[in-house]
Amino acid sequence: MNRRSFLRSARVAAAPFILPSHIQAAPTKPNDRITMGFIGMGKQNRHLMGNFLWRVQVVAVCDVDTTRRLDAQKRADKFYQEHRDLGAPGVAAYSDFRELLARTGIDAVCIATPDH
Repeated sequence: MNRRSFLRSARVAAAPFILPSHIQAAPTKPNDRITMGFIGMGKQNRHLMGNFLWRVQVVAVCDVDTTRRLDAQKRADKFYQEHRDLGAPGVAAYSDFRELLARTGIDAVCIATPDH
């Protein structure tokens, strides 16, 4: 088998795995920003959210500790006020993680809570 016939057969074999974009199940377009929520705003998630702010749209934070919850909300809102091209301020703050998870429009959640 020469190289051309091998590539032709590989292309035919791979054809069923190449799907047009209208067939894909996810309603989010590949170039849209992912919306994220953060649960547990201790040291670990504070650091993670700081890095994620540049890459995703943070829409909600959650922590049972009011100080941590409000601090995370203020940090995210301040970031979006300074970088309007990356998102809009108005990050929601929840004390119950179930309220955050029940919210529609969140693509991913970052959970950093202790095991106790």
